[in-house]
Amino acid sequence: MLQASSNSVIFIVVGTLIILFFVLFFYLFMIQLHKRQALHQKEMFDLKAVYEQTIFKAQLEIQEQTFKNISQEIHDNIGQVLSLAKLNLNVIPKNESSKKIGLTEELLTKAISDLRDLSKSLSAEKIADTGLAIALAQEMNIIEKAAKNMHTEFNYNDEPVLISREQTIITFRIIQELLQNILKHAGASNIKLELLGSENATTIFLEDNGTGFDRAALDEAKTGIGLKNIQQRCTLIGADFRLDSKPGKGTFIKIIIQHSKP
Repeated sequence: MLQASSNSVIFIVVGTLIILFFVLFFYLFMIQLHKRQALHQKEMFDLKAVYEQTIFKAQLEIQEQTFKNISQEIHDNIGQVLSLAKLNLNVIPKNESSKKIGLTEELLTKAISDLRDLSKSLSAEKIADTGLAIALAQEMNIIEKAAKNMHTEFNYNDEPVLISREQTIITFRIIQELLQNILKHAGASNIKLELLGSENATTIFLEDNGTGFDRAALDEAKTGIGLKNIQQRCTLIGADFRLDSKPGKGTFIKIIIQHSKP
């Protein structure tokens, strides 16, 4: 009897250990499976992010090539035709229509100047060559001249803007799009732009006194897409994008581009 009882105890202990072993094995297997699933999901998410960034970068390159073609067309053809028209006006004999000829000459001069400014704002090479500060100053000047009853203010702290040519072009396009959004939707009469360079980062502030908006209520099929596009561009150059707006309170935007360590 004692031997049988001892055998039963051993059987129970061994059985319990086997069950615990399988439970532990199953538990460890589920943990490992969960880790693999999480790793797989992360890899898929990273691949999707890289794919989206690659597609978006390709779209930006196509856009820049289109801008380059338009800029070249303005410079080589339209601008030259207008300049030729202005020269022809100068050789017309002065008579009773001289006032109208003079006015036409002034309009042509303005058109040539405006087209030259437009050509510069479309050319990525010129933007990168002149630098972000000068390019933004020129863009604000274009808005001041073109938009009625619009006051613009641009401030720059004269510190070097230590960003790459690609970052310069994309940053300019971001500001350009934001300015166009203000002109189209904000109903503003004042736009203030500030560029602050420093050793560690380049910071841009953009502010208007327009109608403002509720960001949570944006129509994603319209304005929301524009903001998403701007955020994608900021992500592409490693910039932090912050927007604060309230109905009737205007809009305030801050963009910070951290400089990469040498």
